[in-house]
Amino acid sequence: MNAKKRIKKFFLFSASLGMLVLFLGGCAAYYNPPAYSQGYISVATPNFAFSFGGGVNAYYAPMYQAYIYGYNGYYYRWLNGGWVYASVYSGPWYAIPPTIVLPGILAFGPPPPVIAYRPYFTWWRIHVGPWYRVYHPGWWVRHRVFLRHYYIWHEHVNRFYANHPYRAWRMRRIFHFKQKEMQRHFRERKRQFRQRHPRFFRRKR
Repeated sequence: MNAKKRIKKFFLFSASLGMLVLFLGGCAAYYNPPAYSQGYISVATPNFAFSFGGGVNAYYAPMYQAYIYGYNGYYYRWLNGGWVYASVYSGPWYAIPPTIVLPGILAFGPPPPVIAYRPYFTWWRIHVGPWYRVYHPGWWVRHRVFLRHYYIWHEHVNRFYANHPYRAWRMRRIFHFKQKEMQRHFRERKRQFRQRHPRFFRRKR
């Protein structure tokens, strides 16, 4: 009889403990803010900084100590003078193939700090500015004087980019895949597929 009571008490205690653990886990999930909300500080996940509009958002990724750009379910990162992309912010990162069309604002390179946000301005001027000086010399000549200090740039942005944040840059699209390049890419993929799977292309007699 005592053994049955002990077993019953053990099961009751286990069930109570399990319910308590589930309750505490639910509370933690409820009070935990989302990874991309404004003001949430984390050392692993990117933090939402601002939006360029058109569905392109800028995030600061502490793991890379750089800004990455989110658009249509993908993340784009500026690395060694070119774009890489990933479906999650932690990677793996891949070079952008011709089949992926970059959002228009990223086709010129990392967007200039046309949004008045000082941390992005500082990062862009140090890490992207030298690249713009080489590949967008016309833009650099027109705006380099205002890049000396954030407050000067802030006034310039409010006056020059008030209505068109990035449509009036007058720069050439460096990262833009033309239709012929995409067709050539698909032909090459088809040729490789024919070599690997010739039985699919055999004529039926």
